[in-house]
Amino acid sequence: MLTLSYFSKFPSVYKDREPSVKEVSFVSIEAERTENKTIFIRSSTGKYKQEIEIFDKDIHLNSPCKVFCSCESFKYEFANSIFRSGSLLQSISFIRSIVSRPKKKNEYNIVSGCKHLVALSRQATKIKLKKLKEE
Repeated sequence: MLTLSYFSKFPSVYKDREPSVKEVSFVSIEAERTENKTIFIRSSTGKYKQEIEIFDKDIHLNSPCKVFCSCESFKYEFANSIFRSGSLLQSISFIRSIVSRPKKKNEYNIVSGCKHLVALSRQATKIKLKKLKEE
């Protein structure tokens, strides 16, 4: 399973996408503790929905996590490689993407997140932990 840090930046092959992260504007970001002692972060940009499940008691860059985004870039470029790394949430939603790896946009199956997940991963470390204290 990959860490939050891995999704907070693009691999060098996608460094030209870095400016697009600044264009991402979130309508909402919510975080909660789950019964399984994980932290679940949901966000929305209006058009797309993102989710990160952090398998740690606090949010750190080195926390293992699983991710999801409803955008086409995630589905057609990155879902396959993220699934193979063990970090894909909602695997069943991406069955076609998982079965065959992308042939054009990510032909070498490089693990990365879309711009929405990169932006959310960067915001995740800023979430106030007070709100996440166990009741």
